[in-house]
Amino acid sequence: MIVKNCLTYRVFVLIFFLVSCKEKYIPPVIKTELGYLVVDGSLINGADSTIIRLSRTKELDENPAISGEQNAQITVEDAEGNTMYNFTAVNDNGVYALPGMNLDINKKYKLRINTTDGNQYVSDDIIIKETPPIDSVSWRLNADGVTIYANTHDPLNNTIYYRWEYAETWDYYTYYYSTLKYRLASTVDSMFLPRTDGESVYHCWKTAFSTQIILGSSSKLSADVISESPVRFIPVSSFEISSIYSILLKQYALTKEAFEYFENIKKISEQTGSLFDAQPSQLSGNIHCIGKPAEPVIGFVTATTAQKKRIFIAQSQVEPWNYSLFCPDKRNVPLIMDSLKYFFGGNYPILIPIEKVFDPATNRVIAISGGIPICADCTYREGTTIKPDFWP
Repeated sequence: MIVKNCLTYRVFVLIFFLVSCKEKYIPPVIKTELGYLVVDGSLINGADSTIIRLSRTKELDENPAISGEQNAQITVEDAEGNTMYNFTAVNDNGVYALPGMNLDINKKYKLRINTTDGNQYVSDDIIIKETPPIDSVSWRLNADGVTIYANTHDPLNNTIYYRWEYAETWDYYTYYYSTLKYRLASTVDSMFLPRTDGESVYHCWKTAFSTQIILGSSSKLSADVISESPVRFIPVSSFEISSIYSILLKQYALTKEAFEYFENIKKISEQTGSLFDAQPSQLSGNIHCIGKPAEPVIGFVTATTAQKKRIFIAQSQVEPWNYSLFCPDKRNVPLIMDSLKYFFGGNYPILIPIEKVFDPATNRVIAISGGIPICADCTYREGTTIKPDFWP
């Protein structure tokens, strides 16, 4: 028994010293230079506008919306250095635009950027790739949702590398139909006015844009054919196909170098962030800082024509879709000035007025019914009541 107790004591002492001598290891912080210029966009040859966004690399916890590079000068030059086109600023978030361009497909061009800190950035020579038409935009429904595909081919076998973007628009309706609008007034009787047809907030349209890098290649095929390359997945019961959904697919041809660059960016963006993730200095684009050749510049500018195709998908085509928005019952607010102001007033009202409530015995108005904003005003879901020109 004494031997057993002694052994137990020694084990306990050993564990104590092992634990007490163990120091917490704090790895050194890996510092990455910030403030590198990021150039996002492609030169579009043709009637479509070219959009370029300039920003700076930021910490992961910083708001990317405030990283736009302002007051820059962006020009398109020919191989001899002659300025062909000048961009103009669209907003204060580093977005610059240029209407349609008419570039010679047999020539090479450069993008030049002058920033307010005195630095100058120039791209390598850029060739213009002609993009073949989109054959079709197809879709398939399964138990998980709807997958949308791009289909295209180049009979000359010259394209091989493709990139897609899209703009999607869908319409939707509120659960309640608001016939009244509220206004601040001195009397209860003048607080609510009937909505005109142009003031209806029952039916809205919402537009969103692709945020991921979508690529495709036929390099491993015997022919330059892209068949059912997925570009968008919409989970079952999603808001987007609550009524009618439309997607405008845009297709661009890439050079092999541009494809490899975007493929690398795509891989990095899909990683969760580890010690082995690529750093900005490892991304070799085609834009360089004149006077500071060692400074990394994030971006690969291409020049191409654009091809577009739009399709529509109705909810009736994907049944049972089972989209639903929970909306509580309407609330009747009595005709008391303070109550009406509390529920319907202010910049962020608790309720949206729906209709007048009448006393069946006297036929007099005794209350105003209201619904929560997302159930009675479609603009609260970031939509607009303006019907798009392309809508059926």
